[in-house]
Amino acid sequence: MPDPTVWNVVRDAGDDTDIVLAADFPVTGRNEGGFTDLTPGLNLDCALWQTVAPVRSPEHDALDERYLQPWLSEVGASGRNVRAVLGYCAGSVFAGVLAEKIAARQDTAPHVIVFDPELVDVPTVHLQFGRVIGNMTTVLTPEETGELSDTAERLAAKPDITPTAFAAGLHAAFRPIGTGALRRAGLDEDYAGELVSLVGSFMAYLATAAGLDPRPGWRRATVMTSASEHSGLNRMRTTPGIAPIEVAGERRFDVAHQDLLRTPAVAASVADVLAGPTGDKA
Repeated sequence: MPDPTVWNVVRDAGDDTDIVLAADFPVTGRNEGGFTDLTPGLNLDCALWQTVAPVRSPEHDALDERYLQPWLSEVGASGRNVRAVLGYCAGSVFAGVLAEKIAARQDTAPHVIVFDPELVDVPTVHLQFGRVIGNMTTVLTPEETGELSDTAERLAAKPDITPTAFAAGLHAAFRPIGTGALRRAGLDEDYAGELVSLVGSFMAYLATAAGLDPRPGWRRATVMTSASEHSGLNRMRTTPGIAPIEVAGERRFDVAHQDLLRTPAVAASVADVLAGPTGDKA
């Protein structure tokens, strides 16, 4: 099979091996560890593929289960068995749903391992957007940063606003400001457009996750939980209105959320899970 186009091959092991899939939205310069940090400590004898998020607009594109189809199609076309599905933060939503769909296609259900899993809501999107503009302080003026922050606060305060509508409103506000700031920083029109589109794709990724229900997949999941109180199960357990999240097991680590995927003890724990038998399909 040709190299996948909607998955990034983090570890290659030949076309006849199993695959471990990982769902995340990695970008250059983020301060969280990624699956490229985790993989060397897993001592895998198979391949590891990481999601490449599709280019989508939160303002114009339908954001539902069709978002998953390119990922599923390429895995299916490979003809390979999926040994495990991993997910980080909001990517854990996609991991849970992908694992359920893949389990229906193969003889055994894959392991599900998620790292500080999040059910995406308006506060999640708000937090992540704040991190985006926080990473752009070298190109955004204080006035532009303030304007975007004020817009986000105003939108978040609207009664009954959905994560999808919130993500669309944030990108609509960001697009002209971000484009102007990047052009002012010396980027040509095409590259500035690509970076602005990347922010839109991230907002679409979050909005899509908000509309999916990963909890059936999470019931079979082993959760790797950080010490960060506002991340993962730590946050969901203290958020009013969120029903108890059922998981198969949880392993806690005294590390910050951003360090989960680059902590050797976490990698060793994941390797231990992967060495065990895969689960039932029920």
